[in-house]
Parts: sequence; structure tokens; C-alpha cells
Amino acid sequence: MGSRLLALIAIASLVTPAALAVVAHPAAAAPGDISTVVGTGLIGENGDGIPAVSARVDEAQGVAVDAHGNVLFTDTGNNRVRVVAVSSSNPGYPLAGCTGPCIWAVGQVFIIAGDGTGYNGDGIPAKSAELDSPTGLAVDRAGNALFSDSGNDRVRVVAVSASNPGYPVGTWTVGDIYTVAGSGAGAFHYDGDGVIATVAQLFEPRGVTVDTTGNVVIADSGNGRVRVVALSPSNPGYALAGCTGGCTWAAGDIYTIAGYGADGYNGDGIAATGAALDPSAVAVDPHYNLLIADQDNDRVRVVAVSGSNPGYPVTGWTAGDIYTIAGNGTGSYVKDGIPAASTSVNQPDGVTVDIHGNPLIADTDNNRVRVIAMSASDPGYLLSGCSGTCRWTVGDIYTVAGDGTGAYNGDGILDTRAQLDRPAGIALDTHGNVYIADSLNSRIREVQLSAAVTVPCAPRVVSASPGKSRAVVHWRLPSCNGGAAITGYVVTPYLKSAALPARTFRSPATAQTITGLTAKKTYRFKVAARNSAGPGPSSAFSNAITTK
Repeated sequence: MGSRLLALIAIASLVTPAALAVVAHPAAAAPGDISTVVGTGLIGENGDGIPAVSARVDEAQGVAVDAHGNVLFTDTGNNRVRVVAVSSSNPGYPLAGCTGPCIWAVGQVFIIAGDGTGYNGDGIPAKSAELDSPTGLAVDRAGNALFSDSGNDRVRVVAVSASNPGYPVGTWTVGDIYTVAGSGAGAFHYDGDGVIATVAQLFEPRGVTVDTTGNVVIADSGNGRVRVVALSPSNPGYALAGCTGGCTWAAGDIYTIAGYGADGYNGDGIAATGAALDPSAVAVDPHYNLLIADQDNDRVRVVAVSGSNPGYPVTGWTAGDIYTIAGNGTGSYVKDGIPAASTSVNQPDGVTVDIHGNPLIADTDNNRVRVIAMSASDPGYLLSGCSGTCRWTVGDIYTVAGDGTGAYNGDGILDTRAQLDRPAGIALDTHGNVYIADSLNSRIREVQLSAAVTVPCAPRVVSASPGKSRAVVHWRLPSCNGGAAITGYVVTPYLKSAALPARTFRSPATAQTITGLTAKKTYRFKVAARNSAGPGPSSAFSNAITTK
């Protein structure tokens, strides 16, 4: 390994709620490089509370990044869930596995759940719980760690936050583990929906994710279904199936939202609940549309939940129907820089969506991570695999990591020249850097897309001009953007010395009209700029104006 792998660093940003994320990568890493975050490549265990790059891992399958930038992963062969400390202090994970006391230190790795193979109950300390082949992993909005305890036919949660955000469990104690779905293996492994999630049967669940209102979406792989545990008070738009009688959304219950239990492939443009599936991983975009890595069908598919297509390369769009967005079912690799639905993917085992809406795919047996272009421009991925120059075109697919060789050829090299070996889970931090569970290399690796991002500086020279119950506010660009494009501004009106509700504009324009003001009142204004790290400090006051 090169010098890029000798240490992890934590680059903290300013202390605002949206700016808590940091970046985990070696100090010498450059944009476009690939680095190992945890793992030596040697299978086994050699302890925790040690530098993550010195720790042994056994075929990690899942990876997630919390709001503080800490990297969580399922150490599948070791039957554990572990975390790499990136933030300066522990946000609440129960630590285990250290020789002596576990002391949180940046760059070290710790067990947060798992102490052997099997199942020994819930409502016990997570670090004492027995797990069986944990796979998919997610972090909910409150910071709790969710994972598929696949061999135990359950989805479980490690309580990190102080209170239960709505999971169908009993008493909630920080540091304990609970089942949120699945009763353990049953005779038939599927016994219906519209019931409390913890009494429903799952069969070898794998992927798990959390949608934007907190509902838990599960790839119930052995049952050929995707299911949702209702945590929000009302259904955001999922078409429900599998209930005896009508399906009525009730908090704590479980429902099928795609698949009907059959293997194979029976087409697209049909009701998702009537589709044959082999789901291995799931993701939910900001519009609640459901993405599925349909592994044995060699496809990535989307279930239309929102009323209109936000840009997926499909023909037609009907809420409740399913469509292929990548892969033609041939299970091979053709090339990149072509329409995603025309290319081949091979046993995809991971899927996520970046902040720009572009789906990323762990194209597992092709030993690549790939992206489908949906945003208007490339947000910074280093592209490869095209005949000639790779030009970002909406609807096309590109390789962003891996050269197709199932092996390992080092780190500190361009990600598109790196060898991966059956990549599985994928996750992103708030800066767009990509984390890969490089399963057969027994490593978690990171593709660095951007330098550390901080919030922008304050806008300059703010001025205002009056109108009828409104004002037009102008400003000059901040002297720094924090390392990321400015995506909008927050304008706060002041009536005398009292701040009124702020107005958020998701546009980089440096002039905005503030409406809803009271006529013949005197106002001043402050402006703050936003980028991917959040809002920066406010400007000085504008001149005072009196509305007409």
C-alpha cells in the first residue's frame, strides 16, 4: 500500500446542522483517486480500537455513511456491524471488540453490533447480540443503524438516538438492539402483509434503506418482494399489495410494494406488485420512486411512485408500475457511454442515488461501479469505458470505478484503473464521495470526487430597493464558495431589529424579490449563501427601505 493509506483524517466543517459532514480519505488522496478506508485484504479478525486500515474484514457487503461522516459497514463473514471513526467524537455508538477500554479515536474501527453467530434475542446490548450474515445497511434520520440480519430473517436496528422514532418495538434503550421486521424463519417464509412488521416473516432479507419520511424499505430477497415498514403517519404514494382485504396504511405494519414472490422476469410497464423480481438492494430517490437492484434478472429497475418521471430513461410513466432503467437481461458487459437500458449489467448487488438524482450501481460481476446520467451535467465523476472520449449525456451509463478485473491492484490510483472484486453495497457522503463494499477484496474503499467542502463566505454589498409590499434585494457573490458550487441563498428580512421568517431560494441568482411585506414599513435584509455543506454566515445589513 502507498503512503495514501497510512492514515485517515477527519476534515470537519462548520458547526451548522447541515454542515456536520466530514470527509474520510487519506491526506494525500486526490480527486478521482481510490483509497482503502478499512481493511488489509486479509480475511479474519484482528481486533478493534485499532487503525481501520490495519483491521481485517471478512467479505463486507453493506456500507453507509452517517450525518457526521463516520463510515459504517457490515462485516458479513465476521457477523458484525462496525464503524470507522471519522468525526472527532462518538455520536452514540455502543463500542466493543477492543483490547482494554474502547476509546473513540479518529481513524480507528469499532464493533457496534455482533458477538458471534446465531440469534440470542433483542432488547439487549447490541455489542452482545448474535448476528447471522448481516448484509444491507442504512442509517436513519435520527442516526440509528439499520441492517438486514439476513441469516436470522430479520431487519434490526441499533438504538443510537435517545428516543425511538417510531419502530414497532417495546422499550427503547440507547445501545440496545431490536428487530424492526421479521419474526425469524417460518415454514413458508412469507405469511402476508398488513400486519405488525415484527410478526411478519422475511426470508433472507438483504438490502435495506430509509425513505425521506423515515419508512424502512427492505429487499425481502428470498421472498422475491420489496416491502416497506410504515413509520410515517400516511402512505407517501406506494402501491400496496399482499394484504388480506384492502391494504390500509398503519404505522408499524409491513406491506409489499414490488414483487409477488415469483422468480424470473415478466416484463416492464406493469404493476410493480405483479412483477417477478430477485431484489438484492433498494434505494429511494427524493421523489419516493423506488430503485431495485434486480440481481438475477441482470437489471436495475424503478417503481414509479411520484406522479411524473423525474428523468429516468424509460418510455411511459404510470404511478405504481415498474420499469427497467439499466440492463437488458443478458448478464454481461458491453460498453459505456450508451443508453443505460441498452447496455448490460451483471448481477447488480447495490444501488443508491446521488444528491443530483443520478443512480449509482454496484455492477457486481462486472467488477465495476457505474452511474446513469440524469442530471444535466457530470457532478465530477471520472468516467471510463466509452469508445473514445466519455461525454456525459443524459440517459447514458458510465463506469466510475473499476476496470472490470476481479482482483486488487492497489490504491492511490485513478478509480477507473482500480481493480474491484465483486463490489456490493455502495454509499455516498454529503460531498458526493463514493464508498464501496469491495467484498472479495475484504475492504471498504472510497472514490474521492471532491475536496473537503465548507460553507460559503457571506455575500457582499447587499442592497435593497422598495416596491409595493415587496422589495428587490441584490448582492454580490461571496469571496469564497467553500469548495462547492453555490446552489442558493437565504434572505432574512428585518423589521426594525426583529428577524422575520427567512426566505430560501434554490437558485444561484444574486437578486431576489421578497414578497408579502407590509406596506409603508421599513425593512433591512441579510443574505446567506448555500452550497452542499449548508448555509454560510449572513451578510451585513442592507440599506433600509420603506415599502410602498
